[in-house]
Amino acid sequence: MDDKLIDNKQGLNDFSWIEPIGIKHPDVVLIGQLISNKKVENDYLFAIEGLWAYEKILQGNLKVKTFIFCTDYIKNPHINEMVKELIGVSENTYTVSNKICQRMSGRDGAEGFFMLCEMPHYVLDDIKLEDKCLIVVLDGLEKPGNVGTIIRTVDGAGGNAVIHVNHRARLFNHEVIKSSMGSSFIIPIIGADISETAEWLIKNDFKIILTDLKADKYHYEADYSGRIAVVAGNERHGISDKWYSYNCERVIIPMLGGADSLNVGVATALVTYEASLQQRGMVKRG
Repeated sequence: MDDKLIDNKQGLNDFSWIEPIGIKHPDVVLIGQLISNKKVENDYLFAIEGLWAYEKILQGNLKVKTFIFCTDYIKNPHINEMVKELIGVSENTYTVSNKICQRMSGRDGAEGFFMLCEMPHYVLDDIKLEDKCLIVVLDGLEKPGNVGTIIRTVDGAGGNAVIHVNHRARLFNHEVIKSSMGSSFIIPIIGADISETAEWLIKNDFKIILTDLKADKYHYEADYSGRIAVVAGNERHGISDKWYSYNCERVIIPMLGGADSLNVGVATALVTYEASLQQRGMVKRG
């Protein structure tokens, strides 16, 4: 395609050869549905507005099915180069008018760039098993912001995967993608059921850690050596009773003020980082 990119005096390219489309084009409609968090046929599809995730999308080798942009938003050579690279990796590329960008946008001010992408279809056996392994299991979380924050935490802590069981919404909800800040493109995210997940974890020698307000061991007193799976429970109802039928270790986070519990994202971050730091020898207890 590079032979069609004609430099002008400002160092920007002429993209007039790319097909323009209207508001009723199927990809424009689909991106709008995904941004609005409406149910679509393929649960692995998601939409990105803007270029904030550009590098992580390429780093994660994600499939970019469609790239749609408005040339009015190509303001400098840096954006120009990103657009050229995205054209190169996208299966389909189209341009739209500024007016259509405004209608597609999920924000007050449109950014002029939209990507329709597809997540890899991971299963449990795709998780790379190591002697020291860290996984977080999301059990029935309902709020996309919490899900995305925990995915970002697992990535930041150097974890290996996130498994979502008993999930109440799309795995790749638009709000999940945004709140994960691109981490959802880097680590495997897998949908499964509780029994399948627990049996897989036990078969592969994971210690399963549950946060429990009735536990008699603080989270920093646990032994996180080897393979660890931390279970994060539903925002209102906590961890499903089914986990208690397995041989899980229960821990509690000390509450030193008037609050009796923490937001699930904060609580999971404390336990996940404690596990990661112990596994890496970066903190010693006792």
